[in-house]
Parts: sequence; structure tokens; C-alpha cells
Amino acid sequence: MCDEFCGPALAAWLAGGPDGPRRRLDEWARARNGVALLPAGHRWDAVRGPERPGHQVLARLRDGSAPVGPAMWDRRCGFLYFLVPPLAGDVWSPLGLRFLTRGGWLAAADPRRPARHPALWLCSGDDAELTGPAYLYLACMEVLTAGARPLPSVSAPL
Repeated sequence: MCDEFCGPALAAWLAGGPDGPRRRLDEWARARNGVALLPAGHRWDAVRGPERPGHQVLARLRDGSAPVGPAMWDRRCGFLYFLVPPLAGDVWSPLGLRFLTRGGWLAAADPRRPARHPALWLCSGDDAELTGPAYLYLACMEVLTAGARPLPSVSAPL
């Protein structure tokens, strides 16, 4: 599920919000449940969807040639959060997905904690590359409209 980017490297990257990484890293260290609130809209936005179709979307993205950034699986609440570049735009509501951006917060699991935690990070990259919103949108459309004709491939992110 996770490679070397999931763990300390992802924790440091995620914690690098507008008020600096130390605060978030300390919150994770002090939190009993290993969760800290991270501000969306600075280094990343997040797209939240239900876990079952979310895993299908993740599989489609990984089968393609587009880069796939970190995704957080909240097993307790049954959601998958895909991190996308900031200001990707809220085109997600018509698909029944929630969009977190500036002013929003993600209750994020500490990537340095063991996978038995109720939320865990699913990573496939080796750096802080985020999932392209156009690729994510097309994969969501394909999964959510299963049985429909596959959508054409995209040559550039939104």
C-alpha cells in the first residue's frame, strides 16, 4: 500500500502549512489518536468520496500513466481523501464528492503511525507530487458511471 514516501517524509511535507511544520508534527506527537487538523488550500486541496468507489478510482489512476499522489483512507468514517493541487476548483459536487480547500480542514492521520490506525495513507509517489485533478475527475466519472462508455484520456491536468 505505502512506499518510502508514506511515513516521515509525508508527515514533514503535510505538516508544512502556513504556520510551519513544527506545530503539526507536535500535534501528531501529542494526539492520543494520532490525528491532527491540517489546513487545506495552502499546499493541497482534498477531494473526499466514499471508500468503495474511492478504491476503484485509486486502482484506475494507478493503472494509468498519470501521477498519483497521496490519498488518506479513513476506515472509521468510510471515506477516501485524494490530495490535489490547490485551487483545482470545485467541480466535484455534481459527482457527490466533497471538496476541501482554503478555510477547510482535514483531520489527518499521522503517516508515521502503524497501519492498524483507523486512518491510513495510501501512497504511490516518491515525492510530494499530487494527483492531477483532470485525471482524478475522469477516473471518478468512469467509476461512478460504471457500465457507461469509458471517457477519453486527458493530455493535461485542469
